[in-house]
Amino acid sequence: MKKLRITSILMVIAALWFVTACGSKPAATETSGKPSEKPAATSAAAPAATASTAKSATVEDIKKKGKLIIATSGNFRPITFMNEQSQIAGLDIDIGNMIAEKLGVKAEFVPGNIAGLIPGLIAGKFDLVMSGLTATDERKKIIDFSVPYGKDGTIAATLQDNSKVEDATKLGGLVVGVIGGSGTHSVIKEIGGYKELKEYPGNAEAFTDLKAGRIDTYAVGNIAAKDYIKNDKSDKALKLVGAVTAIKPMGVGIRKGEDELKGIIDTLIEEKLKDGTIDKLATKWVGAPLPK
Repeated sequence: MKKLRITSILMVIAALWFVTACGSKPAATETSGKPSEKPAATSAAAPAATASTAKSATVEDIKKKGKLIIATSGNFRPITFMNEQSQIAGLDIDIGNMIAEKLGVKAEFVPGNIAGLIPGLIAGKFDLVMSGLTATDERKKIIDFSVPYGKDGTIAATLQDNSKVEDATKLGGLVVGVIGGSGTHSVIKEIGGYKELKEYPGNAEAFTDLKAGRIDTYAVGNIAAKDYIKNDKSDKALKLVGAVTAIKPMGVGIRKGEDELKGIIDTLIEEKLKDGTIDKLATKWVGAPLPK
C-alpha cells in the first residue's frame, strides 16, 4: 500500500513537470527581446482597427435603428423650445430634421439640461448635440463641431430701470445669472469680477429670477435674449445693455472621431447655406439670417 502511494505521488510530480515545461516557451517569448516586439505591434494595431470600425459603424448603426438621437435643451427659444402644443420646435430642430432626412431616418430629440448634453454625447447616449451650441475652445477639446451655420455671442439682460448694469464685460459687484454648462457660462467665468454667479437650467428660470430681483443681470446668448424680450408680456420690462461679446460660430456637436457622420453633416450644411435654406429657416425663427 505504501509503495503504491509513493508511486502515485511520483506520477503527479511527473505530470506537473510536463505541464510546466510545455507552458514555459510562450512566457519566455513574451519577455525576450525581439519576439516580444511582435505581440506589442499586434496589440497596438488592434485598437486602431477597432476605432476605424467604430467610425464607419456609427452611420450604419443610425440607419439600422432608424433614428438619429439628438440631445437638446428644449429651453432656449427660438433655437430649441417646447411650443404651445408641447412639441419640440425651433431653428436647431428644423436643421436636425434635415440631417436625419439626409441619413434616411427620423430625428428623435432628447431634451435635458445643457450641462449634461455633451457628457451624454461623449458617453454614447446621443448621436449629436444641437442646442445653439457655440464652438468654445473648451468644448473643442472634447468634441468636434460641424461647419458653422451661424454665429452668436453673449449680451447682458437686465430690468428696464436698472442702471448698475452696463455691459456683459463689466460685472464688478454684480450677481450674475447664466445657463449652467452653456457657452456663455464659460465666457462669464473667464471675464470674472462678479459678486456671485448663479446657474440656471434654461432661459425661463433665469429670466424669472431676473424679474424677481434675485440676480442683477442675466448673461445670455444674443439670439435667445432678443427673442425673449420681444415676446415677453409681463409687467416687468427688460432691456439688453452693452455690446454683444465673445461672438463664436454655432454648429452641431459631434463625438470626436466620427469622421463619416461629420462629413455628411458638413456637406449638408454647406449645401443648405449655399441654396439659402438655412437663411430662410433663420428668418422664420429668429427674424433674420444669422451672422456668418
